[in-house]
Amino acid sequence: MIKEKIKVNNRSYSVTINEQTQMYAMKLRRLYQQSYSDVDSFDEVSSEISSTISNLLKHAVSPEVREDDMDGVVQQLLKMYEKNAKK
Repeated sequence: MIKEKIKVNNRSYSVTINEQTQMYAMKLRRLYQQSYSDVDSFDEVSSEISSTISNLLKHAVSPEVREDDMDGVVQQLLKMYEKNAKK
């Protein structure tokens, strides 16, 4: 399990990467790749991406992420996941 503090738009968040959140991050990475490689499927995949992001943020980050911070938090979570996956 990895615990880190991140800062997005001058707001601090506590992040916990565990087995469950790693699965959400891996799924999100796959969904992003699928949507980029097959643009026609983006509409089908976009609701699943949204659901996966919600689950990832709900289980990995506290306090609740503000809407204007979501993109930055998700990017940092994916970087943390990739860094940990390489170990």
